Amino acid sequence: MAPIKAPRLPAHIPSLDGLRALSICLVLFGHIASTNGAPIWLDRPMFTSLGNVGVRFFFIVSGFLITTLMLRDIEKHGQIRLKLFYMRRSLRILPAALCYIAIMWLLYLAGVIDLTYHLTSRTNSSSALPDLAHALTFTANYQHDYNWYFNHLWSLSVEEQFYLIWPFTMFLLGTRRAVWAGLLMLVLAPCFRFLMITFSDGPEIRLSREFQAVADALATGCLAAMLHNKLGEWRWFVHLTRWPAIPIGLMCVASGYGLAYVSRPAAFLIGQTIANIGIALILQHLVRHPTSTASQILNMRFLVKIGVLSYSLYLWQQPFLNFQSLNWVASFPQNIVLAFAAAILSHRLVERPFLKLKDRIA
Repeated sequence: MAPIKAPRLPAHIPSLDGLRALSICLVLFGHIASTNGAPIWLDRPMFTSLGNVGVRFFFIVSGFLITTLMLRDIEKHGQIRLKLFYMRRSLRILPAALCYIAIMWLLYLAGVIDLTYHLTSRTNSSSALPDLAHALTFTANYQHDYNWYFNHLWSLSVEEQFYLIWPFTMFLLGTRRAVWAGLLMLVLAPCFRFLMITFSDGPEIRLSREFQAVADALATGCLAAMLHNKLGEWRWFVHLTRWPAIPIGLMCVASGYGLAYVSRPAAFLIGQTIANIGIALILQHLVRHPTSTASQILNMRFLVKIGVLSYSLYLWQQPFLNFQSLNWVASFPQNIVLAFAAAILSHRLVERPFLKLKDRIA
């Protein structure tokens, strides 16, 4: 059977940068809400949990984009060029991440920040080396007693684990069998969450961080790319992705996360799935209808620039949006300005040179 074709979309997919901007703004808002000097009314779960919503947007967009790139590679070259894929992903992810980790470690050695204090146990460990090891090996999503400065690397770890698994899955199984693998993960991830809730007494945070518990978000994005053309043949689905997609998608996200106020186990078991469906529906609206009002808003120039900056901004917001600190640099509102300034420096001095090299390698 012929392989599945890549989504019929422009080389630069409209609205994705704007969607990244929305994602990182949700993360920033969720972290800002608890920082020193922020308005008191912001410091409540409905706002602080928005960071996790933003990360879920990132996962689904990442699954969609990476799968689209690999499908295009198959169309053009007959197979996924794994060596080139990993070279380009490494140049995209590693320089900025390793630069951040190195600077945080140097600040720790200089006594400026404390990497030994862990949020879950609220104690200091004898060494920060385990935290550094998790950060460097991208296994931070399996470290449940974490330090704030490396805390956000859990989502980057999930992404790196996804990069290791999914390209090989598509390469070995082929695109059509890979669709079934993606569908299987949509079923398995809630089952894993059920088993973790029922038979383990570990911290609840595992249910929204460990790869097997969140892989259905990435799989949702992957399937949205692989089934994009087929779904476009269904008139009812195309109609659904028009104006109803935004309110229905937002309702799914709100109800999926809002379920936690009724039952936290139910929120993890089915709420995450409902939120994934809502985000995927919003994504489909944006890529299929680039002239819609929502698409035009997300394609506004300043949002596109924030989207381009989103990776560095995600890395560097952490030390400045630190709810534990009462220091001036971590206090509202200057912490926002400082986070953007650090992200811009990282993007220009670290990301951009390696991105040029990444494009040259292709």
